[in-house]
Amino acid sequence: MKWGWSEAHAANELRGAGQIAWLRPLVAAVPWITVGLLTLMLSMVSGVYTRAQGLAVSLPDTGIGEGLPTQLVALVIPSARETLVFFDDTRYVLDDPASLAAFGDQLAERARKAKEDSLLVLADGRVASGRLMAVAAEAKRRGIARLLFAERRERQGAK
Repeated sequence: MKWGWSEAHAANELRGAGQIAWLRPLVAAVPWITVGLLTLMLSMVSGVYTRAQGLAVSLPDTGIGEGLPTQLVALVIPSARETLVFFDDTRYVLDDPASLAAFGDQLAERARKAKEDSLLVLADGRVASGRLMAVAAEAKRRGIARLLFAERRERQGAK
């Protein structure tokens, strides 16, 4: 018996041993099984590591359907001492007249550039209605024709 690999020797080994012949299809499927397991593992793990920093906002549930699409969005959130408006990555204090005027100026400028006459207001459920009316009045003063208020949508199956 000589040492080394030969095609005839390998064929005789697999042909003569009936208990190993069933292994051929499994060996051929190993790469596909590996790809399937890796895909399953990565899809399970990917949801765990995608966390985003942010601010939890409790929008009131109104039961109203879809609204109009808009490019102008303002977020209104109450804090301990004041009501804050976030618009174009800038924070405005609603209780400060100078800050409210700056919000109105920025809103008018963006509405003119975007040729948009509607504003979507995302207001936290704890914001007083008088504060929302101040935002609406400033928007109307600056040429915004339509105000849209967002609602909270519950996820399917979650209550």
